[in-house]
Amino acid sequence: MYNAEFREGAVRIVAETGKPIPEVAEKLGVHPGTLHSWVSRAKRNGSPSSDTRRIVRQRWCSVLRGESVRRRRGH
Repeated sequence: MYNAEFREGAVRIVAETGKPIPEVAEKLGVHPGTLHSWVSRAKRNGSPSSDTRRIVRQRWCSVLRGESVRRRRGH
């Protein structure tokens, strides 16, 4: 029903953002149980390492800090 690219993207969102599966599932229009099974399968088959998640979080924090600085400067 869902293609591989969609499933991988959904799993990536959960892994990289740390958002709860039910929240991500609702936004994507997928049953939470379905997304949970995709995430579980990805973990069994090898998911992004903790280093990858750390790097993603660092980059995201950098982006947010940059936006905050731009707002304070009035841009």
